[in-house]
Amino acid sequence: MRTILRNLFYTLQRFRLASFLNLIGLSAAFAAFIVIMMKVSYERDFDTCYDAPERIALLNYAEKESPHLMAIPRGPIEYLLQQVPGLECGSIYGPAWRPISLYTDPDNKRCFYEQPWAVHPDFARTIGLEFVEGGAEGMRQPESAIVSESYARKLFPDGNALGAYLYLDGYNWLTPEATKYRICGIFRDLPENCQFKNDLYVPIGPTQKDDWGSQNFYAVFRLKPGVSIDELNRQIAATKAEERTWHGKDHRPVFTAVPIREVYYNYTSWGHFKGGSRSVSTLLTSIAFLIIVIAAINLINFSTALAPMRMRSINTQKVLGSSNGELRRGLTAESVCTVVLGWLLSLGIVEILIRLKVLSFIGFTPSLLLYKEYVLLTGLVAVAVGLAAGLYPAWYMTSFPPALVLKGNYALSGKGRHLRQSLISFQYIVSFALMVTAGFIALQNHYMRHRELGFDQDQLIVARLYGNAATQQRLSAFDTKMKSYAEVEGVAYSDWALGASEGYSTYGITYRNEEHICYVIHVSPNFCRVMGIPTVMGTDLQPGDSVRSRLMQCVATESFYKSTQLPAGAITDFTSWADVQMQVRGYVSDVLFTSVKSSTGIPYLFCANPFYSSPLSTAYIRIQAGSDIDTALRHIRQTLDEYFPEYPAELTFFDELYGRLYQQETDQQQLVTLFSLLAVLISLVGVFGLVIFEAEHRRKEIGVRKVYGASTAQILWMFGRSYLVLAVASSFIAAPIAWYGVRQWQQSFTEQVPLSPWVFAAACLLLVTITLLTITVQNYRAATANPIDSLKAE
Repeated sequence: MRTILRNLFYTLQRFRLASFLNLIGLSAAFAAFIVIMMKVSYERDFDTCYDAPERIALLNYAEKESPHLMAIPRGPIEYLLQQVPGLECGSIYGPAWRPISLYTDPDNKRCFYEQPWAVHPDFARTIGLEFVEGGAEGMRQPESAIVSESYARKLFPDGNALGAYLYLDGYNWLTPEATKYRICGIFRDLPENCQFKNDLYVPIGPTQKDDWGSQNFYAVFRLKPGVSIDELNRQIAATKAEERTWHGKDHRPVFTAVPIREVYYNYTSWGHFKGGSRSVSTLLTSIAFLIIVIAAINLINFSTALAPMRMRSINTQKVLGSSNGELRRGLTAESVCTVVLGWLLSLGIVEILIRLKVLSFIGFTPSLLLYKEYVLLTGLVAVAVGLAAGLYPAWYMTSFPPALVLKGNYALSGKGRHLRQSLISFQYIVSFALMVTAGFIALQNHYMRHRELGFDQDQLIVARLYGNAATQQRLSAFDTKMKSYAEVEGVAYSDWALGASEGYSTYGITYRNEEHICYVIHVSPNFCRVMGIPTVMGTDLQPGDSVRSRLMQCVATESFYKSTQLPAGAITDFTSWADVQMQVRGYVSDVLFTSVKSSTGIPYLFCANPFYSSPLSTAYIRIQAGSDIDTALRHIRQTLDEYFPEYPAELTFFDELYGRLYQQETDQQQLVTLFSLLAVLISLVGVFGLVIFEAEHRRKEIGVRKVYGASTAQILWMFGRSYLVLAVASSFIAAPIAWYGVRQWQQSFTEQVPLSPWVFAAACLLLVTITLLTITVQNYRAATANPIDSLKAE
C-alpha cells in the first residue's frame, strides 16, 4: 500500500497542474452544493419555526382552487373568530399599506419610517412568540406595541427598550386613536424563513370592525389539537359567512383556511407574504447534484488517465502477494480521501464567501453553523461520491492482462478512449442544458424589467415622505422650490409609491348596472403630464380638479374604456363609497405599475379629488433631458433637508424602484447563471486534465508527425477534433432536454419570451469555443516542441 501511495504522490507531483485543477474542481463543486443545499433547506423548512406549525393557518377569501391569497374584510374575521369551534385562538393580521412615520425622542424629533402590523392581543399566542422581556398582555391596552429583540437593540442601543415609547408622527388608520406606542414586550427574533418576520406589532383599533365589504386585512388561526384543516373548513363553511360578505357580481369566493406551510410555495399575494417557486428549487437541487456528478466524472477520468503509470506498480504488488481486493480497497480509499479533502476545502471557500458577504443574491443569510445538519450531510455525500468515483477505476486498474500492463498503452486503447468520451459527453450535455437554461432565464428577466410600461420612466426620481411631512403646506413649499431649479422639468404626487408594490387599492365602479374593478390612485392634477402618460381620448386633469367633492374628477387607462365603453366626460356611480360619483374627463394609455408576473390587467383610475383622500406622500421629479444628474440630485437632497429636516430623505430612480419587484427573479438568475458557469468550468477542468495526459502519452506520435512535416495547426486539430465533435453532438442531444426544462419553468409567467433558436446555437458555439481555447492553450507547447526532444524522451 505504501508503494501505491508513493506512486500516486509521484504522479500528482509530476502532473501538478492537472491534479490541482481536479482538486479545485471538487472543492468548487462541493462549495456550490453546500450553498444550494442551504438555499433549498431555507425554502423547504419555511414556516416550520412555530410551535406546532401544522396547527397554524391563514384565512383566505377567494374562488375555490385559486392560487391567490386575498385580503379579507374585518367583519367576517371577527365573526369567524367567535363562531368557529375548532379554533384555539386567532388574530387579525392588518398590514400597514403604507409606511408611517415614528420617532423615539420627543425632544429631538428625528423620524424613521416603519410599517407596523395591527393585530389582536392573541396574536403572540397564536403563532407562539417567545418573549425575552415583558409580554403580550400589555397589548390589551390601545397604545402599546411589541417589538423584536433585534429591533429593540436598533432603536434603543442602551438597552432600555421595554417601557419606552414610539411616538407617532401623523396618523395610522389602523390605530386611529393612538398618538404613541408603549413597548410592552420584546420577543425573540424569528428566523428569516417565516411569514411573520416583522419587527413591530401594534393592537388593532376599531377601524372597519363591522365592515363586511372592504378587503384590507388578513387573519391567522391556531387550530385546537386534533382538529384538521378539512374539519376547520367544514366549520367555516357552516357559518355561511360568505353569504354576508361583499363580492363582485361574477365572483363566488369562499372562506377557506390555508395551512401556513402551504403559503410559501402555493399562494401569491400583494407582497405581504413571501413566496417561492417550487420549480426553481427543483432546478437548483438538480444543478447541485449535476455539479457533483460532473466533478465525480472528472475524478474518474483523472484516475483512469493515471492507469498507464500505475499499472506496473499494481502488477508488482500482485507479484509480491497483494490481492485484488486489497489493491482495490487502497485505490478506493485514495479516491475517498481526495474527495473528502475537496469537501474540507469547500467549507473554507463557503466560509470565506459568507464573511466577504458576496452571497447576498441567494436571498437569505447563509451560515455553516445554522445549517450544520445539511453541511454534515454534504460530507456524507462527499464520502459516497469518493466511493462511487473510486470503485470503477480501482476495479479496472487491477484487472488488466499482464500483456497490456507491459505495453502500458491502456490510456490510448479504444476501450479507454470510449469510456472517457462517454463521460465527457455527459458533462457536455449537462453544461449545454444549463447554459441554455441560464440564457432563457436572463432573457425572461430582461424582458420583464425592460418591458414597455406605458410612460416615460427615464430621468424620473421618486422621493417618499410620510407622516406630517406630506402636508399640503409643506409639499407646496417644496414644489415651488423644486420648480426653481433649471434641471427640474416638473414634480407630481401620488398617495402610493407606484412601481414599488404588486398591487394597490381596488374599488368598484358601476356603469350600466355592471360593476368594474379598478386601481384608484390619488394624484396631483399634473401627474399624467409629468409621468409622460399620453392622453388618447378626452382631456387630462386640470389644476382646479383637486377641490374635494362628492363628484370625483378622474382620468382612466384605455383598458377601462374597452371594458365599459364609458364616454369621456361621462358621470357614473363610484360603487365603493355611498353617494359618491365620478367623472372620467379622459383616457390615457395603459400603464403598468406592477410586475409582469402579477399583472392582472386591472385598469388604473387616476383621481385628483377622492372623497376619502390619503396624503400625497410620494413625489415624482422629472429631470430635464440633458441635465447633469449629480447636480439635480444634490439640489433635490438640499431641498429635502431644508423643508423636511426631521425626515429621512428617500430618493430612488424609478428604474431602480421598479426593479425591486423583480429582485427574487434577479437573484434566481444569478444563482442559476453562476452555478451553470461553474458546471461548465468544472467540465472544462476535466477536459484540460485529460488533454495534459493525452499530450504526454502522444509525445512520440507528435514528434514523428513533426518530422514528416505536420504543421502546428495540424497537430492542434489532431488533438481538438474529437472534443469538438463531442461538444457539437452533445449539444444536439441536450437541446430537446433544455427546451423541455425551460418550457416548464416558463409556465409560471403570464408573459413569456419565445424560445429562440439562436440561444441554443449560441450555447453550442460558446461550448465549442471554450473547448477549443482550452485544448489550444494546453497543447500549443506540445505542438511547437522540438521533435528531437520528444523522440529522445521516448
